[in-house]
Amino acid sequence: MRVVEYFSGKNIFITGGSGFLGKVLIEKLLRSCEGIGNIYVLLRSKKGKSIEERLTYIKRLPLFDKLRETNPDVFKKLIPINGDVMELKLGMSEKDRQLIIDKVHIVYHTAASVKFDDPLKYAIIVNVRGTRELVELASELKNLSLLVHVSTAYCNCDKMVVDEILYPAPADWRDAIRMAEEMDDAFINTFSEKYINPLPNTYTFAKALGEHVVTDMCKGKLPAAIVRPTVVISAVAEPLPGWIDNFNGPVGLLVAGGKGILRTVLGNEDCIQDFIPVDTVANALILTATAKNAKGNIDEVDIYHASKQDKTPLTTGEMMKMGTRLIWDSPFSEILWYPRFSMTKCWYNYYIQVILFHMLPAFFIDTLLRIFGRKPMLFSIQRKVYIANVVLEHFVNHTWTFIHTKAVGLLDLLEDDEKDIFGLQEKHENMDEQTCFEYFRNGKIFGACFILKEKFDFTRTESLKNLKRLWIIDIVAKTIFLSMLMWIVFIKIDILRVLYTSFEKYITNL
Repeated sequence: MRVVEYFSGKNIFITGGSGFLGKVLIEKLLRSCEGIGNIYVLLRSKKGKSIEERLTYIKRLPLFDKLRETNPDVFKKLIPINGDVMELKLGMSEKDRQLIIDKVHIVYHTAASVKFDDPLKYAIIVNVRGTRELVELASELKNLSLLVHVSTAYCNCDKMVVDEILYPAPADWRDAIRMAEEMDDAFINTFSEKYINPLPNTYTFAKALGEHVVTDMCKGKLPAAIVRPTVVISAVAEPLPGWIDNFNGPVGLLVAGGKGILRTVLGNEDCIQDFIPVDTVANALILTATAKNAKGNIDEVDIYHASKQDKTPLTTGEMMKMGTRLIWDSPFSEILWYPRFSMTKCWYNYYIQVILFHMLPAFFIDTLLRIFGRKPMLFSIQRKVYIANVVLEHFVNHTWTFIHTKAVGLLDLLEDDEKDIFGLQEKHENMDEQTCFEYFRNGKIFGACFILKEKFDFTRTESLKNLKRLWIIDIVAKTIFLSMLMWIVFIKIDILRVLYTSFEKYITNL
């Protein structure tokens, strides 16, 4: 069956619709799946904004510009549902719950906490119990066609080669939920590191358990599939090349480095990093539903890897070199200091550089800000950068191989006229060096324009002038610093020579 025909008339329920992947999935469904039914988006009130206000804000994002121009009436199909994955029964009212039970055909569970350093209790409540509550709701749906659970390829990162299969659970998910509900944070944190072993953090641990929730509750009962993306980053083509709304992954490093904030990174330059564009993942989620319909069985929970490693193998060192090229190719309008960054896998070297090039300058600048009555902020930013780098250390020091034979096979289900719609073009599948460079340039520019709200200088006239000034200041500052250092060393040598001579004369006189 054709993808558009399959989704025609079907109502969708999405958790995590306000997240990075969730928004791109919604936009793709509304734009490319003509005749789709309503899309019910689970949202919670946040920062004083109602769910209606939050949905209005989402619809006004540049992500939806193309849709607003071509088919503005389609936004009527977006319906907010008040709820929270942290709550039992997803925090939904009985009326809303019954609406979903009666109307929905396909469920996409993209909601999750993706922070690697979340307390164990919080990670379990959101990523494990929240998944259980979602599956329980799906089991009540009268016309369920498919439940798609978004996991992560790194939930089995204790293995260097990961296949599209379910691996043994690191713990019993029922016990984990019971523990999170009954014990306090302080007590759980005392043994969390041992409990999650051999996985490196609470995120990968909780996502691994989430897969077992879906499998145990759906196998033989409900049509379900699991999609495991790698590191999801900026869009390669749709609906805007470079679209991104967060600083996760390499784009965050490019922006922080380009701003002059990030000077050193802890990691191995030879490790290959697996990044995948968000629009590729959105297409994979859509094709997963079509594939499950073609199989028409509930005996297995299919697992697919959304991975690009074999298509675009990129080492961390190559990523750093690309960032260096981007400094002059597309400089930011506002830069703290001349961008210059390096990578080291030696913890002691990294720690010394963090103190010298991150913390001390941040302390100096924050002191100046206080003197002039401004709010200090740089030391706090550098602290977050340091924590993020330490948390990610495990992932930038290893290379994984994610088998994705089944996921690639999804493209075989597409009719020829739908391959350009739901399967990315060949040039995006196999990026050469220049295409890859342009891709990350788009991500950096969009990150500056949308996330930092910066007016990017596309003419590069003023930004290059500013960059050259900072380069000269950087050279002068380093020259002065080294000169002072040498002067101090020579003075100390002279002092030591005088002391030695005096001591020698004293000994001789004795």
